[in-house]
Amino acid sequence: MGRAIVSIGVRVLSVVLTGGAIAMTIAAGATGAGCSSSSSGGTSGTSGTSGAGTSGAPGDGGSSGGSEGGAGDGGSAVDAADAAPAGPVNGCKTFDDRTGATASRTIAWMFPLAAADRCIAIKAGQSVTWNGDFTMYRVGASGGDSPNPISGFDPMSPTVAFPKAGTFGFESPDAPALVGAIKVE
Repeated sequence: MGRAIVSIGVRVLSVVLTGGAIAMTIAAGATGAGCSSSSSGGTSGTSGTSGAGTSGAPGDGGSSGGSEGGAGDGGSAVDAADAAPAGPVNGCKTFDDRTGATASRTIAWMFPLAAADRCIAIKAGQSVTWNGDFTMYRVGASGGDSPNPISGFDPMSPTVAFPKAGTFGFESPDAPALVGAIKVE
C-alpha cells in the first residue's frame, strides 16, 4: 500500500471515504488556491496548482478536470482572481471604533478575551498594545490580509504598528478562544 505525506500548510475542506477510497479536498491559504486528491489501494494522486485545483478518481493517480478549490468554498468553480472578498476574519463582523486620538488601543490579553477587545478598528499609522501574560497565552497572526504586522509580535515589546489599511487577524495558539481582528482604515 502506497502512502504520500505532503505538508504545505493547507486546510482540509472535505474528506470522503467510499468503498475503500479516500478523496480529500484541500485549500492553500486564503487566496483561493486549492486542489483535490484521491487515493485507492497503493495508488495516490495529487494534482493542482495555485489558483486551480483538479480532482482525481479513485485509483487513477489523479486526473484533471475537477473543480477549483478555495478556502471555505468547498470546491466551487471560482477563479481566484474573480473570487469575492473573504468573509469575516476570526468571526469579526463589527469592530469597536478605536480610531480617536484619545481612544485606548490596548487589548487586555487574558482568557476570556473581552468582547470589546476582540474586534477593533484603528487608522493606518496607529498601533495596538497587547497587555497580558505571554508565557501563558502567546500572540500570533491568524488570517486576514498579508503581510500581517502581528506575525512579528514580540512579547518583550508588545506594541504592534499598523502602517497600511487591511484587516489583520490574531490568535493565541495556546487558547483557541483567544482570537480577533484589527481593521485598519
